[in-house]
Amino acid sequence: MTSEYRTEFLERIQRTSAANSYRFKRPEGMDFAPGQYMLVDLGGGLIHPLSLSDCPEEYDYIEFTKRMTGSEYCRRLESLKKGEQIAVKGPEGRFTLNDPVGEVILLAGGIGITPIRSILKSREKKGECRGRLVLIYGNKNKEDIAFRDELEHLRLADFKLVHVLSDTTGVEKADKGFITAGIIAREVSRKESAIYMVSGPPVMVKAVREALAATGVPEERIKTDAFMGYD
Repeated sequence: MTSEYRTEFLERIQRTSAANSYRFKRPEGMDFAPGQYMLVDLGGGLIHPLSLSDCPEEYDYIEFTKRMTGSEYCRRLESLKKGEQIAVKGPEGRFTLNDPVGEVILLAGGIGITPIRSILKSREKKGECRGRLVLIYGNKNKEDIAFRDELEHLRLADFKLVHVLSDTTGVEKADKGFITAGIIAREVSRKESAIYMVSGPPVMVKAVREALAATGVPEERIKTDAFMGYD
């Protein structure tokens, strides 16, 4: 049975020119696994699944990060006042990392970084360093990189961040273009045992999944989280 909570709005944080984080008071008794999402009900029939971009170890709040599109849902989010109450339902979802000891390749497109940020931040907070972690993060340009500073300074023992940008201006050593099978193959040290987690717009998730399949990665080693629509 899905749990439902009332929570109050705390603050809005601009992550990029097109994406904001919204923090709410963490409901008493609520817990979740890094990578999960909730149904965020703003009232008036405005309900949308949003991944939690905070991690369970950030106890004082829950956070959702959304690409702003000008939709009715986004306008309602923008209008929230501090202390205003909304409903959240969940958590839900299986885009989670169950304590692997091997190599994990995280592939994010745009705002698809949100569940992956939760996963990485949780591992940092808990001091976990079992296995190698590689994040391949695709965006248009440097202005589009949500959580850039935080990701570039994560305190994880065996972690590598690879930026892939359409415009690489201002980002040293970034790959130009899109996430490709060649970039993935270059960064994987143990192809036969690696786990792949892919999160982003459906077209990106589909392309990366097909690229992985073409290189012989078995289906059971791929987890996906496709962000359906940007309402």
